[in-house]
Amino acid sequence: MDDKDEIGSRIKQFRLSKGLTLKDIEIKARVSATHVSEIERGMTSPTVGALAKIAEAMGTDVAYFVEKQNVAKVSVINKTKRKKMQFKDWGATYYSLAKDIPTPRFSFLEVELEPGIKRPEETSTHGGEEFAIVTKGVMEIIIGDQKYILKEGDSIHYKAAKPHAMRNIGDAKCRAIWITLPPYSL
Repeated sequence: MDDKDEIGSRIKQFRLSKGLTLKDIEIKARVSATHVSEIERGMTSPTVGALAKIAEAMGTDVAYFVEKQNVAKVSVINKTKRKKMQFKDWGATYYSLAKDIPTPRFSFLEVELEPGIKRPEETSTHGGEEFAIVTKGVMEIIIGDQKYILKEGDSIHYKAAKPHAMRNIGDAKCRAIWITLPPYSL
């Protein structure tokens, strides 16, 4: 993979992980969706100006797309060094379970939900798929207008284009291993 293919691949992966369309980038960056698509497919190299606009539109910096990364073919993360993202308003913490694999097609997360705090009613919708297995507690997964109760050891797999949400309906912390396609960036 040459540099323009690598940059394009990183842009596409990051864009998808943020749930952004080519049109979203066009509007935010003022770079045509056609040009962004050509960059993502390695058909052209971005100018420094276009790359800066694309990075800013996605809330990152140019370095993320151009720095040579010492990436391994194996990902090992010490439990105490996982990246995490907290959503205090609904008591959720996401932990990244993998890193440094170049252009991954999916992500591995551990999701921890506090008891007694319900996620806001809005749902998430995006392309791809999600898989979860509950490792502790009781979780409710809402997909469209269907509700699924998952207990320890139960799993679910679904297309993410349908509106979906999750919440802890038990009296203790709930944990699940989550696999998302496309990757979710922490």
